[in-house]
Parts: sequence; C-alpha cells; structure tokens
Amino acid sequence: MMFKKLMDKPFRLMSIVGIVYIVLMLLLNILTDFSYELSIMPYSRIVSYSAHGTALILCLLTLCFYNKHLLYYAALELLIFSNLYTGRIYTSLFLTSILFILMMLENRLLAKRRLIIYIVLEVAKLALVVPYGVKTFFEYGGIVLFSLATIGCINLLFRHAYDKKDSSGINLDDYRLSDRQKNCIKEIVVNNTTIKALAIDYNVSESSIKKDLSHIYTVLGITGKADLKALFIGYEFK
Repeated sequence: MMFKKLMDKPFRLMSIVGIVYIVLMLLLNILTDFSYELSIMPYSRIVSYSAHGTALILCLLTLCFYNKHLLYYAALELLIFSNLYTGRIYTSLFLTSILFILMMLENRLLAKRRLIIYIVLEVAKLALVVPYGVKTFFEYGGIVLFSLATIGCINLLFRHAYDKKDSSGINLDDYRLSDRQKNCIKEIVVNNTTIKALAIDYNVSESSIKKDLSHIYTVLGITGKADLKALFIGYEFK
C-alpha cells in the first residue's frame, strides 16, 4: 500500500532516492574525499559539503511538499554545479540528463522565460569546465548537446506515438461520472493539476476532490493518478 502511494507521487519517490544518494555521497566525502579529490579549484571541500547539504535539505522539503517540483529541480542543479566545480564531469552529465528528461516530461521548457533561464544555467556550467582544459570543455559541451538532442528526439517520438494511439476504446460518457469528475480527469491528465488547485477551482474542500478521484479510480478500475494518465494518453477531451 505504501509503495502504491509513492508510485502515485513520483517526486516524493524521487526525493527519497535523492536523499539516499546524497547521504551516501556525504559518507564517501567524510571517509575518502570522493567528491572533491579530482578538483583543481579552490575551496572544493566547502563547495562540495555546502552543495550536498543544501541539496539534502531540498530533497527533504520535496518529500514533504511533493507538489513543489521546483525544490527537486533546484537540488539537481546544485549537485550538477558542485560536481562540475569539483571536476566530476561525467556525474554532472548524468544528472544533467535526468534534469532535462524531467523538464521535457513536464513541458517546462515551452515557456520562453524558463528556456532562457535554462540556457543561461547551461552556459554557466560550461564556464565551470574551462579550468579543466580545452579538451574537457569540448568533450563536456559535445556530450551535453548530443545527450539533450537525443533526449529531445526520444521525447518527440513518444509524443508522436501517443498522438497515434487509438483512444477510441474508452469514452467518458459511458461511465457514471459527474461533470466535475470528468473535468478533474481532464485537468489531471492534460495539465497535471493538483488536488489543492482543483479544490480552489471548484470552490470545494480537498476531501471532496479526493472522494471524486476515489470514485473515478473505482469506476475505471485503476489505482491512482499514474494509471489515470496512462489510460488517457492520446485521448481527445471535449
């Protein structure tokens, strides 16, 4: 039951994984100087401990406020900058790929302002690689561009597949659902709207929305939001 609840709240699950990872890195730092042994930059120890400590706090906050996705994004960015500063280039590349995948899945790069902020941050990351030499700079820049382009293309392929998916097998009108319940399905699937936001929109309590969702899950034979989104991939809402 607990695992199902976590699966329905992916950022809470990711925050737990992030906490475990950061704690392990902190232990490695204490025992072996792992995170800054490759660094040629000053104050690497302070930067590493500060970044990991702050990222740990952000992951703990994400665990409590799992709808505040920006907290988890900030934790990832801190870890990326810290690893670049301390010379762990490939760890930074891995974390950058995770960050970009999350952004693509949540369509966070569609807004011009967010895209500009992301580009500025990537340029700043490239600047941190400069002290490690021209070869490392071009290697990092090339792999970043290749990774992001590949992830972007994969995302497009999935979107095309979703668009072509036959959704004629399900019709909301065939189920005994109120207009509010149908709208809740649309908002969650299309806009990833939270329970709190739905309660505000319909001027009802959060418990009322939770009851609506429970009824929806029962009627459709599913267990949570993840199943709901998967069920309505490619569905054309009226």
